[in-house]
Order: sequence, then structure tokens, then C-alpha cells
Amino acid sequence: MKRPRVPILLAACLCVTTGLLAADEALTLQANETSVQLAPREQGPQQVSLSSLEFSLHATTACPPGTDVESVTVSIADTHKRFGPDDISDNSALDVRLSVPADQVAPVTVSDFCVSGEPGDKNGLLVPGVATAQASLRCQGDNKSSLYFKSAVLPIRLHCAIDKDQEASTDR
Repeated sequence: MKRPRVPILLAACLCVTTGLLAADEALTLQANETSVQLAPREQGPQQVSLSSLEFSLHATTACPPGTDVESVTVSIADTHKRFGPDDISDNSALDVRLSVPADQVAPVTVSDFCVSGEPGDKNGLLVPGVATAQASLRCQGDNKSSLYFKSAVLPIRLHCAIDKDQEASTDR
């Protein structure tokens, strides 16, 4: 006589998957695009160091039943901000602004973008992955504590400042 192993295995998998889905919804993190103005430079691939950047993020929290938000921490490079229960209160949404110093942002290699004497790209150049934001949510209840993590790639759009030589040549 064979025992039904498949239904037991299937039930165990569903329980684990349901727990993962609930954990995934406990904390969300969305990053808004950040714009950076570059001065025109000489031809050829070069590494461009970015100035200090202001990042804007939106986080939502949803602790499991029977627990409350103890803290939310958001970090980019070595810059971080911590929010306690009073900062979050009854609102499960949190808008975060972090100013990251220039020395915490890696240089970006650009090939033929923003070259002196060339027409600029009106849409700019999107460079995702230069920086990443990490967030953690700590939920605390009477007999249980839980910690959730989320990360988001920060989209940075480079724009080329108008070259004075280009401006003069368009008037002719």
C-alpha cells in the first residue's frame, strides 16, 4: 500500500510560498529618478565623478497582525536615516529624502555623452545601478519580532549642460 506523498509535499510547498509572499508585501521600496547636470568634456571615454546627489524614495510598510512597526531604516552607500514609530505613526507610507555626498558615489564611465562641441541628447543618459538603496523594517509584537529587507536600484539620469560654443553657433 502506497502512501500519498505528493499532496503532503504540495501542502508544505504552499505554506512556504504563502509565507514568502506575505514577507514580500511587508516592505516595498520605490526609487524616483535623480537628475545630474554635467559640464561638456573632451572626446573619449572618461570616468565622470558625480556631485553630491539627492535621492527620493517611497517606502510602504505592513507589519503582520499582532505586531507594530518598531523602526524603518533606509541607507544608500554610507548614508542612512532611521525612522521610529513616531515618525511613521498610523501612516504606512514613508517618503524619504537622502542626500549622499559625492565621495560616496562611484564614478560613472560615459563614452560619447556630453562631449564639447556635439549636440546634446535632450533625454539625457539613464545610468541605473550606480547606487542602490537598502531598507529594513523591524516589526515587534508581544511574543514575536520580525525583520524584513528590500533593496532598489537608484535610477540616475545625466543631462548635459549647454556648451557656450554650441549656443553661439545656433544663432547664425
